[in-house]
Amino acid sequence: MKVNVKVVGPLQQYVKKPKSQWDLQEGTVVNKLLNLLGFPEKIRKMPIMILVNMKFCKSDVKLKDGDEVILLWPVGGG
Repeated sequence: MKVNVKVVGPLQQYVKKPKSQWDLQEGTVVNKLLNLLGFPEKIRKMPIMILVNMKFCKSDVKLKDGDEVILLWPVGGG
């Protein structure tokens, strides 16, 4: 299956390309994708904001063919 990935903001420093398309096995979960993208373990354990098809989700969500995944660094402020 093919999945489109967009990495936004400071997370871009951990990947070769901020926009890419991945050919993954059926049933691949987001956390596996984070590993394939090359994120260090310490970053994968942080609360990365994950959107699949413009909906927030957790890293255990199974991806489907044609999904769009956007990865963002958490934003805080006051």
